[in-house]
Amino acid sequence: MSSLNSIVRNAAIIGILFLLSGGIILIVGDVESSMIAKAIWGTIYVFTCLLVFMSSSSVLSLVQRNSGFMILALLCLASATWSSDRSTTVSHSIAFFGSTMLGYLIATKIEPIKLLRLMAIALSILLAINVVMMLPNLSGYLGPSMRYSGSFPHANMLGRISGLAVLMFLLLLSTRVISLTWGCAGAGMGGLLLIACESMTSIVALCVAFGVFLIRRVLGGPVGVGCVAVAIWFLFCSGGLIWVNWSAIIDFSLGLMGRSSNLTGRTGLWEGIWDVVLQNPILGYGYSAFWGGEKYLVRSVFVDAGWHAKSAHNGLLGIALDLGFVGVLTFVFTAGRSFLNGFKLAFMSRSRLSILLLSILSYLLILGLAESNYVVRNSIYWVLFLICSVYLLRIKDGEVSEGSATGDEEKDA
Repeated sequence: MSSLNSIVRNAAIIGILFLLSGGIILIVGDVESSMIAKAIWGTIYVFTCLLVFMSSSSVLSLVQRNSGFMILALLCLASATWSSDRSTTVSHSIAFFGSTMLGYLIATKIEPIKLLRLMAIALSILLAINVVMMLPNLSGYLGPSMRYSGSFPHANMLGRISGLAVLMFLLLLSTRVISLTWGCAGAGMGGLLLIACESMTSIVALCVAFGVFLIRRVLGGPVGVGCVAVAIWFLFCSGGLIWVNWSAIIDFSLGLMGRSSNLTGRTGLWEGIWDVVLQNPILGYGYSAFWGGEKYLVRSVFVDAGWHAKSAHNGLLGIALDLGFVGVLTFVFTAGRSFLNGFKLAFMSRSRLSILLLSILSYLLILGLAESNYVVRNSIYWVLFLICSVYLLRIKDGEVSEGSATGDEEKDA
């Protein structure tokens, strides 16, 4: 009976991760207007709240120790009082609260390596479906004139999940958590889709995140405080040089990647959004309310951008529109604390698991510089960001055993 319960629970988690990763679009198509999607998420979040209630002490303990995510969720709910599109804010903020509670629950009940394996299964299913859809016109999608979007409404959405999948499989393969065959197949499918959708943001985020992992592996043992200080000094000096020559570096780098210096129209969009953020800087326009509740300001943003957007294409600007500088500061403090905690555990100790979690956090943070994937409801990016942050806190407090974290952990003990 216990084995059956474990199988059912694992299947349920895989299903939820699949839906969060974009599988819901395969089932219902247009998520925003689908009653089926609302019913699915509503059912998931009702069961989530019931399970949280049944284990309130353990979940509450994690919320108290890492409360920034819950503060953001409560701020989203409270934003209905000043929202310019109240009905949208109410429904979307409830979904975001449910997503946040789901993240806390998973981080409480499932150990990290087990979750990463289940995540790999969910991503394998999603990647396989999109590769099969791609096969009838494989040469066309890999050509110079067509960007493949697969089951997603836009190619960049496929690029984000493909980049995450490639990173996940490379990390798990490098640490022997999954088999060579599975790892190569998953990374291969993700890489093929990443090339076909031509999402440069995802490629850059993937390279940087996996680079963090490789640097830590090359260093071998823990890094001392002195080395960290030298690294910070080097980054500070390098950052100064980059800042002084920013324009030339951007133009040269984007030219090599075949991209324009305006980041495919994003710079004009960001300028317009910044102007409207300054008109309501403290609390913003309400969660998910700006694009539907501020018609005149949205038109002014489109004029500045020269094209029509459906999001800010920047995580921090998206939060500023929704929750103002209060929300931005809350997120920056929460994310910064999680990243610094992960950096300390990964580079100043022998925690192999922390290296995996830090690399995933790096991917999600960098992705948010050009995509609106911070503080998003029903999203694998938000749930995974929360889970990784909470896992790092549990590792720091000695609540997670790393004896079986990787295949070669015991060799370095």
